Amino acid sequence: MRAHSLATVALLGASALLLTSCASSAGSATTTDTTSVDTPAGVTIEMPNDPQAALGFYTTDVDMLITLGIPLAGTQPVRDDFTAFPDFFPQEELEGLAVFGNFPEFNLEKVLEAEPDFILNGLGYEEDLDADLQKIAPTYTYNAFDGADWRDSFHQAAIDLGREAQWQAWTDDYEARVAEIRAELDAAGIDPVVADVSFYEGEAGTSTYGVPALVFTDLGLQVSPMMMADENGLPAGDGTKFSMEQLGQLDAIDVIFTPVNEDGSGLISEEEALTSNALWNQLGFVQNGEIYGYNYEMIYGSPSGQRAFLETVATALLG
Repeated sequence: MRAHSLATVALLGASALLLTSCASSAGSATTTDTTSVDTPAGVTIEMPNDPQAALGFYTTDVDMLITLGIPLAGTQPVRDDFTAFPDFFPQEELEGLAVFGNFPEFNLEKVLEAEPDFILNGLGYEEDLDADLQKIAPTYTYNAFDGADWRDSFHQAAIDLGREAQWQAWTDDYEARVAEIRAELDAAGIDPVVADVSFYEGEAGTSTYGVPALVFTDLGLQVSPMMMADENGLPAGDGTKFSMEQLGQLDAIDVIFTPVNEDGSGLISEEEALTSNALWNQLGFVQNGEIYGYNYEMIYGSPSGQRAFLETVATALLG
């Protein structure tokens, strides 16, 4: 939970009133047609029927707005450690947009300056954030990071916002591509054991969190039990951690996918602590070069992220 200063909240309130006043004075130039929408955050908003300047509060929200065919405001937020939108996002729709850092620290003043007429906010776990955003524009807040399949909340948002046809079009296209890749894997007799593996603070780790596990499952791949087990062998979203002395336990995995930075740096096979470890060097996927990096922003589910990771897997396994 981030605390906003009283001065910031007061500024937002005053500025929002000013924007409302300006909009009202514009007369027929501003649409007043709205529909009442009950959001997952328990708030009823007056959603513009034809929004023309929507803002996605987190990067994945921007991608969802594009997929749902909702026009964007000219300024959109990105993560503080990004300088632009992920390269796997639809670049044509993003061309010419200005950006500002908005995560992990929030910049509500910049959100206000973007003058959105609608906000899509997937950070529903942040208490009180919705109330601040409602001062700026009608905001649909939901929790995109609750550990569930992100497509469930995306589908519900599409229904609530009157864009289910756009959601269905994306879903149909994605499922058709999954079926195509699966058929190619079957035809080639390719059926490896796969896992999402990362390295952090001296430990290797696997996890079922996010897009990789969803894509593995959609493709019907053999997912390493290590991704789904805690120290007692029970399913766990946090997966399993391995110390440097336990790396040999990864020997049943044939292919790994691993998150890297925006510029492609940080590949797990470049970690000196691992490359100097005998157990790591004996692993089959290390010796066979079956280690594939992907932009870590793909983990946090969005339409383009899901599709991009699907293509990453297809390229890795099929060449």
